[in-house]
Amino acid sequence: MGSSAAILSLLQTLNLISESDSFLSHSDKLSILVEMDSVDETMAEIPGSKKVDAAAYERRVIDSLLIFLHLIDSHLSDPDHDDDIGFTLSLSQQLEIVQEEITSFFIATDEEEQICSSSSRYSNFASSYYNTENQQQNLLVGLDDQIRELKQWIFDPDSHYLVQSVMGMTGIGKTSLVKQVYNDPLVIQEFETRLFLHIGPDYTRLEDIMLRVLDELGVVIPSDKLDDSDYLEKQLSEALSTQKYLVVLDDVWDGDAYQILSNFPENRKGSRIIIISQIQRLYELIFPHKLIILPFLNDDDSWKLLHQTAFTNREEKCSRELEKIGKKIAKNCEGLPAAIIQVGENLRGKSFEEWKTLSEQEDPLVITRYDDTPLSKALFFSYMMLPQYLKSFFLYMGVFPKDYGISRSKLIKLWVSEGFLETEPGNEETFGYTLDLLILRSVVLRGKHTSVDMYSFKDCRLHFTFRSLCVSEAKSEKFFHILKKYTDCTPENIIMQQRLCVHNNVVLALTQVHEWMESVPNARSLLCFGPKQQYPVLLPFCFRLLKVLDALAIRFYEFPHQLLALLHLTHLSITCDRELPNSISTLSNLEVLIFTRHHNIKLSNNGPIYLPIDIWNMYKLKQLYCKGFDLPPPPDNCHLENLLTVSGVSVHSCTMEVLSRIPKLTRIAVQIESAHDSTETFNFFDHVASLYEKFQSFKCVVVNPNLSSQIVRSVPNFPMNIRKISLSGCGFPWENMEVIASLPNLIVLKLRWYAFCGPLWKTSKGQFPSLEFLLLEDLDIVNLEFDIQSLRWVIVRHCYKLENISNQLKYTKLLEMDDCSPSFMKKVRECQSFSGAEVKISSSITDL
Repeated sequence: MGSSAAILSLLQTLNLISESDSFLSHSDKLSILVEMDSVDETMAEIPGSKKVDAAAYERRVIDSLLIFLHLIDSHLSDPDHDDDIGFTLSLSQQLEIVQEEITSFFIATDEEEQICSSSSRYSNFASSYYNTENQQQNLLVGLDDQIRELKQWIFDPDSHYLVQSVMGMTGIGKTSLVKQVYNDPLVIQEFETRLFLHIGPDYTRLEDIMLRVLDELGVVIPSDKLDDSDYLEKQLSEALSTQKYLVVLDDVWDGDAYQILSNFPENRKGSRIIIISQIQRLYELIFPHKLIILPFLNDDDSWKLLHQTAFTNREEKCSRELEKIGKKIAKNCEGLPAAIIQVGENLRGKSFEEWKTLSEQEDPLVITRYDDTPLSKALFFSYMMLPQYLKSFFLYMGVFPKDYGISRSKLIKLWVSEGFLETEPGNEETFGYTLDLLILRSVVLRGKHTSVDMYSFKDCRLHFTFRSLCVSEAKSEKFFHILKKYTDCTPENIIMQQRLCVHNNVVLALTQVHEWMESVPNARSLLCFGPKQQYPVLLPFCFRLLKVLDALAIRFYEFPHQLLALLHLTHLSITCDRELPNSISTLSNLEVLIFTRHHNIKLSNNGPIYLPIDIWNMYKLKQLYCKGFDLPPPPDNCHLENLLTVSGVSVHSCTMEVLSRIPKLTRIAVQIESAHDSTETFNFFDHVASLYEKFQSFKCVVVNPNLSSQIVRSVPNFPMNIRKISLSGCGFPWENMEVIASLPNLIVLKLRWYAFCGPLWKTSKGQFPSLEFLLLEDLDIVNLEFDIQSLRWVIVRHCYKLENISNQLKYTKLLEMDDCSPSFMKKVRECQSFSGAEVKISSSITDL
């Protein structure tokens, strides 16, 4: 189904809902979710090379739909809801927003859609080529909790959820787990009809999937009805409507496979459908209770599985020395069962020295497209099943070293600087949604959620297996090459490479390496992600076409003036002990400038340290990070028209004279040195409030605050459209919160290190109308009383005096508590739940 047809189909469904006198049944709701996933599936495959930024429109449409579904879900989950008129009105209003967004989408994508279908090109892969289940079936370890959860849902007579999804990375044991439950004698006894169907990428049409199910049920379909979806749906309903059935759809890839869910009859007999897939759908983020994500094994279970696989003969003994080495190897498998099993099979009958050699290698396996192992084939198949435009984004993840925590913001900066997509200034977050898609497809591992959006992720990482595949694919395609040892730097290895990624900065100290690098003058990126060097290392500057240079891990005593010859640079990250030269403006194509010092020491009698005056001539600059430096007063008629983000400056950069010359500024992070700026107030931010209508984020950190006196004397007037505020060390009394509480569009509020002081914070009804995320860290608060209906996520950390949180978290989904008052945390733990919110408690004190 094309994206236009999918959206129209969804819109028709939403119209029926808004016009209906009665509200949704479970099957109706499921139909909406299926339609929504059809939108997600088809729109995600719109090629990224289009001039129209389709992903941005997709995000707007999906955001509107998410709100719509939230309204529906909140109503359905509250059987006592009596405000049907108000609810219907809110549905209608939201529907109008959806219609407007869809209209914008159609106008923007008037060009003919050319959707690349990976599944059709690789459908000749047999399931045995990429399924690791046969390896794992008899070696299921460490998934007892997930098995118990799945069985509990199956046998729960009060659960009206027809569908449960089991998700996870390739080789994590999804099919093995479900098969164990499926073949459990009690499960067999419970259901009249059971079907376990492998779908795979071959089944891309809804009719083919229904025919597959009907064939398994023994229903014969006339040849003239094979493409009649209405007839097939009727036959499916008749075949199952009177039976209690269990259907497992394994290895689901295509969005149309999800559409069949609405065709299964909900006969109120306790029937169940289990979906097994690597791809997490959008609606499963909204309704996580319908989803089981399999975790990676811990170190103990990893060793247990490795031992079972490597020592199949019970008479074989494992010495203590070999066990120690084996545990290190198992840990290096990073908890992936299929990897552990493959390594265990490789180690069978091997000598102690061979075990030791493997334990000293960075990775226990090397994954390439040419390997003839189930795991390698499965991983490569997952890569090939990515939409074409996502593959470059995925391969780029391999530029980072193993175990590197990849920051979302850093990754987006690099993607933009590499020119992966054409974007307008301010639309860079579209790339963040691209990262979310990779995570939802289980090829990139999720990290912490972002505060702005609970359905997006702040950081991520690659499992070593996918990283190994990335590195081998990137090298063969000349996409990037990793320099870690001397032999990696030879001309035959680096010639014609687009990007050089240095994971061991010491190799740059070798003269021979610099000579060899002259053989790759066309390299576009030099990324130095090795361990930080205490002493300077000479950086090669022979790459005249270089666009991206990330050398934060390299220390320079003085600014390397040879760098000024790299006129094509768009991204520069550098650590230097001295100031930037005025000639930095020679790099007129720079869009991102990140400049830090190895030691940031500021003496008490020093004033501000200014960036060179010619910084005002760098008209393409979009992002400026310069901790410890300030923007100088601008010359006449100089403006930084494209600058969006300024970080690391002090209040000396926040004068009306400076800010008025940065018309598109949306984010600023200010650092106040209490020893020098104690007389400063937040009056400078009144300039921001008057200058910027679309200002998004403000952060202020008071370094080493004097808690006996208030460093910042008054809460500023923030722009009305601001979405995120982060304060630390300001020392405001809670009474001053009124200014912030009135902001209509504030979504995120982070308060750290005595940002506000006093024992009681109490909000009034109607305050914080849009606040969704709240962080309280290192505050002296004792009692917290708030009633914020929009609040979804609360984190309380290191608030040791806290004794009470008012029971007004009815709408909050998640409450996290970390190292607060032991007595209070113990009380919360004993309550198990907190007014309906999920509660996560962590503490360095074990006796709670």
